[in-house]
Amino acid sequence: MKLFKFIFSKTFWKNIVLMLVLAVLIVIGVYFYLNAYTRHGKKISVPDLYGLKVDKAKALLEQNRMELVIVDTLNYDPDLPKFAVREQNPKAGSGVKTGRKIYVKLNSGRYRSVSLPRLRGLTLRQAKSTLMAMDIKVGKVTERPYFAEVVLEVIKGKDTLHSGDKIPVKSVVNLIVGSGEQDFEADTLKHPGEDNEKAPVKVSPEDFLPF
Repeated sequence: MKLFKFIFSKTFWKNIVLMLVLAVLIVIGVYFYLNAYTRHGKKISVPDLYGLKVDKAKALLEQNRMELVIVDTLNYDPDLPKFAVREQNPKAGSGVKTGRKIYVKLNSGRYRSVSLPRLRGLTLRQAKSTLMAMDIKVGKVTERPYFAEVVLEVIKGKDTLHSGDKIPVKSVVNLIVGSGEQDFEADTLKHPGEDNEKAPVKVSPEDFLPF
């Protein structure tokens, strides 16, 4: 009898109502906490970083509560500043949550270097084709008395280049080529560029084959 009286008493139902209200408040509180913590449904637009230098790109992302991560450096593009952003992921305009890492690839600070092949002994046409394929430009072509019309020297600035030397692509090199007007003697021939008063050196046909 006492149990039934307690169940149907006001005190019992008050406690039940209070527990239900408390449970509902806890559920609502947890929902709003998780929603705020994960920022559910709230996204911000990724800014366009293309052409910005690293420091400016990083500052812009920090203003938007994002993080810059450099993943690679691409071949130098002269139309962009050195170490400027060339590619980004996610792309500009993408919707992301705050705290997202934005991965970027930068413009290199200089052109990549290539190894100069052996050009001595090649015809001017062959040398030009070889250099063009390597993205090296031919500047001034100077003739020097020599029995064969072949490349004798490759010069960049004031330096004479040799096979294996590293030079940046887009470089301009000057070529010294034989005029084809000097007589060839089977046993002796003055080496190109040597002083005429020096003794001639012996050569073989292999010295004049393309390398």
